[in-house]
Amino acid sequence: MKIKKRREPLIFFSFLFVKANHKFDNKFVKRKKNSELLRTRFDMETSLKIDSKTRRSCIFVKQRFTNSENYCLTLSGNIDLQNAKCKANAYVRKKFFPTDLNPIVSRIDCGVNYDTETDDVIYKLRGKKSFDITSDGLTTLDVKGGVDLSITSSTPKMDAKIELSKTLFNFQPDQDLNMKIGFNAQTKRFYGQIRENNWSINTDFSRNRWNFQYDL
Repeated sequence: MKIKKRREPLIFFSFLFVKANHKFDNKFVKRKKNSELLRTRFDMETSLKIDSKTRRSCIFVKQRFTNSENYCLTLSGNIDLQNAKCKANAYVRKKFFPTDLNPIVSRIDCGVNYDTETDDVIYKLRGKKSFDITSDGLTTLDVKGGVDLSITSSTPKMDAKIELSKTLFNFQPDQDLNMKIGFNAQTKRFYGQIRENNWSINTDFSRNRWNFQYDL
C-alpha cells in the first residue's frame, strides 16, 4: 500500500517549536561542556557553494532559531545559479546534553526533517561523543551515529562516522583554521575538510570530487 505524503510539515514544525517555548533569547550563546561547543545564531548565514560533481554553483542561505529549552529550528535553502531552481529544507530538533543524560554521550539530537526536493518527512535520531586528545581541547576525536526513518519507507537508514579534528587559533593574524579528517561507515570512504574564517573545502579523496563554500 502506497503511503500518502503529508504536505503540511512546515506548519507542524512551526507549531512544535513555538509551543516548546514562546520566549526566545536573541543573544549569541557560546558555551562549552565536555568539549561540546554549542552556538546559537540569530543572524542569517549566506554563502556561495560550488560542487565539482554536479559542476554547478548555488547561493545557500540558512537561518537557525534556538530557545532556552534546547529546541532548534533550522530553515535553509539554495538557488541554483545556472537554472534558478530553488530548494528548501526545514529541520526541528531537541538537543540533549550530559546534564540531561548519562555522560557516556556528549549530545543527542531528536527531530524531524522536511525537504522540498524529495517532498518527504524524515524522523532523525543523532548521537555524538567527543574525546579530548589534547588538554586545551583543540584536538578532538568525535564519534557520531544516527538513524533516519522516512514516512514513505519502513526501513530505517543508519550511519556512523568517526572524525579527528584540529583547530588552530590565530593561524594567521585574525585567521583561525580548522582541519578535519574522518571515515564514513555507510559509504566506506574517508573524507576531509579545511575551514578558515570565511571559506571551507570538503573532499572524499576520490578523483576530482570536492566542494567549496565561501561565506558572504
